Amino acid sequence: MKKISIVIPAYNEERTLEQVLKKLFDLELPGYEKEIIVVNDASTDGTKNILERYKSKIKVHHHDINLGKGSAVRNGLSQATGDLAVIQDADLEYDPEELPKLLQLLKDEKTLVFGSRNLHHEPRRSFLVQRLGVWFLTKLINFLYGAKLTDVWTCYKIFPTKIKHYFVAGRFDSEILFTLNALHHGYNIKEGAVSHNPRTKEEGKKIRIRDGIGAIIKTLLHKLSHMKKPDAKIGVKETLHIIVDPVTKKPLRREGKFLIAPLGTKYKLDEHDRPFLIETESYELNSEEHMSGINWLKSFFKQWPWLYYTIWHSFCPVLMLVNGPRKIKKYLSPDQYIVDIGSGPERLGKEFINVDVFPFPEVDIVADASVLPFADGSIPAMVSESMLEHVAEAGSVAKEMVRSLKSGGYLYVSVPFIHPYHASPDDFNRWTLSGLKYMFKELEIVEAGVRSGPWSAVIMFMAYWFGVLLSFGNRKIAPFISHFLMLFMGPFKFLDFLFYWIPGSDAVATHVYIIAKKK
Repeated sequence: MKKISIVIPAYNEERTLEQVLKKLFDLELPGYEKEIIVVNDASTDGTKNILERYKSKIKVHHHDINLGKGSAVRNGLSQATGDLAVIQDADLEYDPEELPKLLQLLKDEKTLVFGSRNLHHEPRRSFLVQRLGVWFLTKLINFLYGAKLTDVWTCYKIFPTKIKHYFVAGRFDSEILFTLNALHHGYNIKEGAVSHNPRTKEEGKKIRIRDGIGAIIKTLLHKLSHMKKPDAKIGVKETLHIIVDPVTKKPLRREGKFLIAPLGTKYKLDEHDRPFLIETESYELNSEEHMSGINWLKSFFKQWPWLYYTIWHSFCPVLMLVNGPRKIKKYLSPDQYIVDIGSGPERLGKEFINVDVFPFPEVDIVADASVLPFADGSIPAMVSESMLEHVAEAGSVAKEMVRSLKSGGYLYVSVPFIHPYHASPDDFNRWTLSGLKYMFKELEIVEAGVRSGPWSAVIMFMAYWFGVLLSFGNRKIAPFISHFLMLFMGPFKFLDFLFYWIPGSDAVATHVYIIAKKK
């Protein structure tokens, strides 16, 4: 028979603790032996007296000072000897009688079960601020970790005791960090509907707005701390079979540190065996631009892509990760590679081959998008993220991308619509969603929508406008002021979560995107 350890953190719960204990004593869990552990977090009411009466049936641990829920849970789990552990609050917001149905959802050792208040459709008391906070945090965690949860701040969690060390922190954010750690380590979280009877502050509710703000900050910091550099770039050995002469579209052969075209044109390989399939003029132009103005500073930080993009995605008003290029993977088989045109310094995954005009460390092929070094119909999947606005002949680049794509292959493209001028090394175009669809009209559009919404547009234009005003006409200083202002206004971009999915939001979108299939 398996054992389940039920951990109850308690702080001033004399009104409900005894009811919770009696329900747990009477609760039948077929196939499980119950172990009840209560941690008294320095209660000042009659909680300690209640525990004294039941100490023969339960394990009791007392804190001399109040350490917070997270510490109480951790100390309770340290004494757990069961195969499984469950956290049961002492306030009766969650009914212990719902535990058996949650246990039925357990499938294997990589499965956790959460009780979701949002899957329970019976009427319940509603506290708007709390529910909005949980909703936002749930959306944020789903967004950052690719999860599909409905309630991340639920008390009811069933999990293998061996991962009890995932509980960290001292207050209510311990529950959030446990969820983040579980997701990071690949655990599958199943949710079951549970009823909920929330308390008011007067009734003993202890969680506060500051706990919600702290949870959001720690979620972002957790994601940052666990980001790692992608695998080493694929390199010439793995890419040579897809590369051709950009002009003649004929295969290349290798001779030492050069790739030789059939007509004798030589393309050099750098010290990392990376092919430079680009005219000297184009390369020098981009090198010069990247070493000037605000682009110099950005290029400096791009040496560490994980840091640069974490800062950029966190503070830039454009919510770049929503409906991003990784979305194309749901249309592909796991073994297919994806060519990223205009990749910049970021590798989106080990299956991506990076192509750019500037040799960032994560770029595999240095090439001009207007003359792609790929044979006709040779590439199974391709993405282009906020690149087409920076080329003078976007239509020609689009045709090159379509030409290179295999029949049945998929293409992802995102472009700006309502977005200020941003030269890198220049800025030429903007597209409506209908305009983007038209540019790729020979393909079958399988998905289209908003990449980021109106709030990003408003914030962007405010930052750029004040950058112009406060720089007094100095075009070199203006971008620095604009980016500085974005650091402060950028967090308001998360309001786009409320708007980007609404039909018609493409009329005021900052960025739009399509996923298309070659017939």
